[in-house]
Amino acid sequence: MALLNMMFNWKSNATFINRTFTRENIRAMHETMVRLYEAAKTLKGLETPTDVARALNQSQQTVNNWERRGISQGGMLKAQAEIGCSATWLQTGIPPMEAVKQKSGSSQIEEKLNESSGAPAYNVSRLPDPNIPVGSSPARPVYVVGRANGGLPERIWTDGGYLVGATEEYAVLATDDPHAFLTPIIGTSMAPVYNPGDFAFVEPGTEVDLGDDVLVRLKTGETLLKRLLVRRADGLQLGSYGEPGTLFFKPDEITWMYYVAHPVRRKKIKTRF
Repeated sequence: MALLNMMFNWKSNATFINRTFTRENIRAMHETMVRLYEAAKTLKGLETPTDVARALNQSQQTVNNWERRGISQGGMLKAQAEIGCSATWLQTGIPPMEAVKQKSGSSQIEEKLNESSGAPAYNVSRLPDPNIPVGSSPARPVYVVGRANGGLPERIWTDGGYLVGATEEYAVLATDDPHAFLTPIIGTSMAPVYNPGDFAFVEPGTEVDLGDDVLVRLKTGETLLKRLLVRRADGLQLGSYGEPGTLFFKPDEITWMYYVAHPVRRKKIKTRF
């Protein structure tokens, strides 16, 4: 079926108006399509709507609709993958035009902290040296960090890259994040996914997306395990699995926010001695 759809789109595009697009003949189009045609010509040397439609494997009707109404979100992601232009740039016009290849680990967080954008950088504590050796196996000991008085320290690591408040307890888990840690789950707001007595597996080197579970450190000293529901320039909204209602915090109320991969049951925890 996928092959039939591809052939249909290709044949439809073969009869598409094969005009070279310029600033003059795209002036009346939706601004996202103006940017798409500009990127297609700059990055791939594509000269006509037919070329762009073929590159994206889209039909004539779809591209015509985009010219009037704007590119769909799926179309922007397709253009980013096939043409190499940034989906954010297509939607907003905010440079750069060319998509930046994603990086992982601490370097990605560092770049997020320093970039200029409308959204604030919530990971405001500097991570230690990302080149800490973690061995060749993805499975390694991940240590528990205590949550005395309901909060973690403002800085999780010392200047030497060691966990602050690390206990003798650990679990052997698969991770490529040298800064991963476990922290006890307190309270029932995130039940039944996260239950008291279990542990949250935190990977600070993973970028946080909407819908992710997160560990948030507030300037008040409180540490919360929640779900990220909304992220805007003026703050973020957090929710729970087991309780109704949401919480909203402004950027200046937050010290850091880290990605939580999944819960770890108590029976998985070992002791070094």
